[in-house]
Amino acid sequence: MNQQELRTYRRRATTRESGYHTCEETTGGECLILHSEELTTDKETMVFTFNRSNIKLTELFEEGFSIIAFGGYIHSKYKAEISLSLDYCYEGQGYSFGYDWNEFIVNENSWKNIGCHTKQIINMDDNIIDATVKMKITSQKGNVLNFISFDFNSIDKEEFLDMSCAESFKQKTMMHVPYLYYLETEKSITDYLIENYSFTEGKRVIMKSCNRCGRYLPINIDDEMKTLSFSLHCKKNAPCNHSTFRAYAIKNKEELISEDLKDLIIEENKVISYYGHQLECKACKKFFVNAPLNPQRNPQQFKEDGLRRRAIEVLVNHLLGRNLVHFEFEKKTKKEFSKYIWEKFNKRCFKCGKDSDELPFNKMALDHTMPLAYLYRLDETATCLCASHNAQKSDHFPVDYYTEDELVELSKITGLKIEKLKSRDVNEVVLDLLVKNVVWFYDEFLMIDDYQKVRDGILTADKINDSLKRVIKGKVDLAEEYKKITGHYPTSVTII
Repeated sequence: MNQQELRTYRRRATTRESGYHTCEETTGGECLILHSEELTTDKETMVFTFNRSNIKLTELFEEGFSIIAFGGYIHSKYKAEISLSLDYCYEGQGYSFGYDWNEFIVNENSWKNIGCHTKQIINMDDNIIDATVKMKITSQKGNVLNFISFDFNSIDKEEFLDMSCAESFKQKTMMHVPYLYYLETEKSITDYLIENYSFTEGKRVIMKSCNRCGRYLPINIDDEMKTLSFSLHCKKNAPCNHSTFRAYAIKNKEELISEDLKDLIIEENKVISYYGHQLECKACKKFFVNAPLNPQRNPQQFKEDGLRRRAIEVLVNHLLGRNLVHFEFEKKTKKEFSKYIWEKFNKRCFKCGKDSDELPFNKMALDHTMPLAYLYRLDETATCLCASHNAQKSDHFPVDYYTEDELVELSKITGLKIEKLKSRDVNEVVLDLLVKNVVWFYDEFLMIDDYQKVRDGILTADKINDSLKRVIKGKVDLAEEYKKITGHYPTSVTII
C-alpha cells in the first residue's frame, strides 16, 4: 500500500487469563462442509410446527428454573418475516403456557440466526414436559428457504449450572440466539417437525469449530461481513494474514464432491477466509472471554465509550451550528425535552411496552432512533426505550432492530418517513460538513486536551477518528482529504 493509514487504537493489555479452559478436541481452525435443507414455498405464509415430549429440565444458575430453547439459521431468497411462538405443558395436565416472541426479519439473499426460549420453574416432580414451537414465515410465494443447525431442547450447559454466567446470560440475550443456547448444531430441521414438507439438498455451508465449546457453527463464507456465529478477526485490516484465524482444515474432505468446493479458496486442504474469524464463537466470547475480563476494567476504561459518544454528539451539533437538543427545546417550549419524549411515547418503552409503573420518567432512556454513530443528531425524533432495550438497540439502524409493524408505528410517532427508517446510510449532510471542515476537525477539534489524553494506551482522538473511519469507509478518507489541503497528514491522531 502506498497510502498511509490511520492506526486503529491499541487494545488494553490483558490483566489476567480469561475464561475457562479451551476445548481439547478443537482449536477453532477446523471446519465441516455441510449442506442446508432447502424448501420452495407454495404459499405466502408457511407454518412449521416443532414438537418435543419428554424434555428433561435442568436447573440453571442456582435460581430454581430451567430454560427451554429453540433456534437455528435460515437463508431466504426473498425478504421474509419470521415469528416464533412457544407453548408447553406438564405431562398429563390439560392446560398449557404460551409465549409469543418478537419477529425476525431475513433480508433478501441473506442468512439470519433466529431463536426463542422461555424459563420454566422446576418443582421436585416436574422434570418432564411437552413443548411446541410454531415458526411462521411470511414472504412471497415461490421463495426458496434454506435451514441448518436447528434444535429444540432444554439448556443443560455445565457452566450454566452455577451463578458464574447468570448476569452475562441476562444481558442482550435475544441478540445472541441461537448459539447462546448451546444446543446441537448438526441436527436436521425435520427431527422435530410435524409437517411433512419435502426438503432437498440446499446451500453449501461452512461450519467452523469453536476452540472453547467444541461446537461446529455456521459462518457466512460467501458474505463474511454479515456474520453468523463468530465475530470477524480482521474486519478493519483485511485480508487477514493470521493463519490461525483465516484457515480452517476441512475435517470431512473425503465425503465431499468437487461441487462442494466450488468458489471456495482452498489452500493445503484448508478453507481460506478473507477477514478471518475469532477462535471462539460469539457465545463463548460473551460468557468466557468478555465477562471474565470486564471485572478487570478500571473506571477510566468504562468511561472511554461514553467519552467517544459525547465527542461525536458535540461534533455533529457543532457542524450543524446547533446546541444540544435539551437546551434548544427548553428555550423554545419551556418544557423538559426528556419528559416530552416520554409522554410522546405514552410513557412506555416503545420496544417492550413497559409502562410508567415499570418505566418511571427517571428510568427512561433516550434513543437517537437514527444512530449517533452514523452522525445523526439527537432531536425531537428520539425514541423512548427502557434501559435494556436502549442498550440492545445501541448503534443499530431502526430497520435492523424493529419489525415491519414497529417501523410503521415508529414513523407515525416520530414523524420520520418510513423510507428513512428503513435506510442504512451515514448522515450525508453532516458528512459533507465534516469534509468541508476537515482541517478544523483534525487541527482544532481533536486537539482538545481531553481528546489528546492517552488512557490505558489509547489516544482518545484515535478512538474518535477510528469510529468515524468505520462508518464512512468507502465514501471518503478524511486523512487524505486533510492531506490534499495541507500537504501532510494530521498530527492530532496516530499515523503509521
